[in-house]
Order: sequence, then structure tokens, then C-alpha cells
Amino acid sequence: MRVAAIDIGSNSIRLMIVDVPVGGRRVTLDEEKAYARLGRGVHETGLLSDEAMDAAVAALDRMVRLARERSATHIRAVATAAVREAANGAAFADRVRRETGLEIDVITGEHEGRLALLSAVDGLALSGEVSVVDIGGGSVEVVHATGTQVERAVSMPLGAVVLSGRFGGDPMSADTHERLTQHVRDALDTQLSPAEHTGALAGSGGTITTLAAMIAAGRDLELPGVHGFEIVSADLHELRSVLARSTARERTRMSGLSQSRVDLIVCGAVVLDEVVRMLGARGVVVNARGMREGIVLEVVERERGVLPVADRMRSVRELGRRYGYDAAHAEHVRYLALRLFDDLASDLDLDAEGRPLLEAAALLHDVGYHVAHADHHKHSHHLIAHADIPGFSALEVLVVAAVARYHKGALPKPGHEALEPLDPGEVALVSRLAAILRLADGLDRSRGQRVHAVTACIAGDRLVVRIEGRHPLDIEVHGAARKADLAERVWDVKVDVLGDEASR
Repeated sequence: MRVAAIDIGSNSIRLMIVDVPVGGRRVTLDEEKAYARLGRGVHETGLLSDEAMDAAVAALDRMVRLARERSATHIRAVATAAVREAANGAAFADRVRRETGLEIDVITGEHEGRLALLSAVDGLALSGEVSVVDIGGGSVEVVHATGTQVERAVSMPLGAVVLSGRFGGDPMSADTHERLTQHVRDALDTQLSPAEHTGALAGSGGTITTLAAMIAAGRDLELPGVHGFEIVSADLHELRSVLARSTARERTRMSGLSQSRVDLIVCGAVVLDEVVRMLGARGVVVNARGMREGIVLEVVERERGVLPVADRMRSVRELGRRYGYDAAHAEHVRYLALRLFDDLASDLDLDAEGRPLLEAAALLHDVGYHVAHADHHKHSHHLIAHADIPGFSALEVLVVAAVARYHKGALPKPGHEALEPLDPGEVALVSRLAAILRLADGLDRSRGQRVHAVTACIAGDRLVVRIEGRHPLDIEVHGAARKADLAERVWDVKVDVLGDEASR
């Protein structure tokens, strides 16, 4: 299947063309975006403006022709709040069908929320109880779910375009900010309950990705993207305060804020801040893939009867295969690294959230050979850091890349390129995971997968690693001992690697 998904929002219209092989990784082939501002003035007049409809039809015509040129097997377009609520929304849909041949599905707010949920669960590899907030131009959806099963979904007319038209100002006065805040709180109080929110809170929509980009820029984080970035509530509230006092001219100079959102971001920040406050969440994890990914997943569900299963390590392995990795060695190092992690987790207080990052780094640590043998660990870092790995956030990808970079060579130290985007806690995590990866890689020094079993424990001031396998094991013992340097530095221990010489 080659799916062209078109999201007709109140602010923008977006196209994504995706290849969807059976059982394989989805690949985005093309994207297109246009700012038609369909929602502008709808709240006041009840109508889509002629100017906005003309811009939207022109954009949709380009997108449909592009999808057909790219041989899309399925083209699905959904329209949200602006078209749904406008008295001439049906007439607009008829015009689009006549002039472009495109059938538009005008969906409910609850359906919109489900698409945001599908995208978030898949794109962030979420499971269990989860809440999703999607801030569009015309409405805001909040969904509470278990996995992809919606428990409750609500839609409220609190979109950034709608509120900006009603509460705009340059700068926004204190009185207007207070009235806007109360308006948002009144709407949320009738629809949401803090008790409903458990588990992760994910967020999507241009408002949320923009706020994430601004916060990341304010922290001097050079991320390849904001997907998976966590907006902490304290940072969000501080940015909201700054935006509420700013003029449009001041906002044009703010890093991370695109010109198309200068007049929308203040109201959007207020809404997100109030949603996070209402739900009692510590923050919101960004799903940058948005509703278009949900459209693709729903097309797949309708055609094949099931939703694709999110599998982070499948995408990692596909990346490894793309770069011609030694799968047998990579899988064996993964096995050894995870055994070491599990054995040492309690003694060394290893956080379980680091386990999948270690697993990914173990599978990809040698992909740098695709570039050159010399400095392949540095090439591995570069390839991983610039990869799109579904299920991993941009920051997690940088951590995985750094762990892979230190599987050999120099130990982590300030000034290294791999560590520059990371904060002190993340640098410490890289050192701990890389220490384990170095040991695991050393235990397959011969690349013959001779070590069949490994155990590890802390005994006083020593980290004791015992291995069993196919004799002789001296190359593996020597390999691990040579790469014990980082573990000894991180945990202030002496590493002993003991082979079972009776093994045959």
C-alpha cells in the first residue's frame, strides 16, 4: 500500500505519502504543507471565507496531483473543526470534489481524537493507560485510553485560531489574558477530571510542536526534531508567561517560533498549560507525527483488518540492515548486554528506562562500518544520530547514538561532539550504558558467539563477570578485560572477567 494522508485543519493543510509494506517499516516518501487558515473568522461569521476556500482548493489540487504522480494506492482526506462547524462546510467539500476529484471525510471531534491517539501510541511506542491532547486550529481533543482502545474522548472549541480571533491583542492585556484563562478553565472543568489521567500524557498538533521547539531552543538543545521531547510543566508555564507579555514583533525574534504561528502561539500556550494543569501531569511528550500518521494507520486497519503493531526494535533492526550490519554479532552483543544489565540493575541502581536504549545501541553499535573501518564508532554515532527510528524520541536517539559511539575508543569526556546536546543526567546515563556495552562487545571479540551464558554481580569493590561457552574463551576474556575501563571508572570497581575453562 502507498497511502496519501491529507489533514485539512483549521490552520494548515498537510499531506504525507507513506509506503506501508506488510510486516515492514513504514517509509515516508513525501510531505507537503499549506497554510489556508480555513478556521479564520468561522467563530464570528459561521462561514468559511471565500479567500480561505480558494487557497484550500488550490492546495488540495496540488496535493492530489502529487499523490497521483507518486502512485498512491489510497488517498484519504479528513477535515476537522473549521469545515465541520461552518455552515458552508458541505458546500466546500462539494467544491473540492468537483474541482479535484477528492472526497473529503468531515470527521467528528471524537474521531479526530482517536486518530491522534493512534498516531501517538504508534509513534511513541506507548502502552497501558495513556492520555492524548491534540491542539488544532479550531478545536482541542483530549482522549483517555488503554493502548489504542478509547475509554473517553472529548472535543472542545479551544483551537488556537478560534481563540486568537476572540482574545487576540498585541500585546495581550492582563485583563484579556485573565478572561482567556477563565474561558479555557470553564471549558475544561465541564469536560475533564484529573482522576481520569493516568500513565503518559502525549500531545500533538502544531501548537505543541512549536512550544517544544521554543523550549528546546531556550535550553540550547540542537535536536534533529522534537518528536518524543518532553515539555515539562514548569518550562511550559514559564514560556506561557513570557509569551503572554510579548508583542508580535518580539515573538518574531524568538527561536523555534515560525512566522506562521506568531499570532496563534499565545492562546495555544495558554490552552496547553491549562490542560496539563487540569490533568495534574508533570508535562507532555510530543508526538510530532500528528494526525496524518493516524489517518495512515486507520487506512491500514480498514484494508487489512488490524492495526500495525508498534515495535521499536524492529525499526532498529531495519536500520541495521540498511547499513549492512553483522546481524549475528549485533544480536549476540545485544543478548550479552541485556544479561549484564539485568544482573547488575539492582546492585548498580540501573533505571529500567535505559534498557531499551542499551538494546538499540547494542544492535547498531557497528553500523559505522558502512562508512569506513577506521573510526567506525564515530561513524556509527553520526548515522544513528541522524536517523529516524520510530518509537524513539529525538533525544533518545541521541542517547543511543552516544552509547554506540563509546562502545570502543576514548572514554566519554566534556567537549566530545556526541555529548554536547545532552544534559548532565543524560551524559551519566550514556556512560553507564556504554560501560555495559563495551563489556558485552568485548565478550564477542572473536565474533564467533562463543559465550553462551554470562552472569555478573558486585562483590565488595569488584564487578565479577563469569562466562560459559565454547572453549577456548581466552579471546573473549581478554576482549572484555580490555574494555572494562569505563565500567571501572563509572562505578569505581575492579572488573574481573572469569571464563569457564572446563567448557567445551
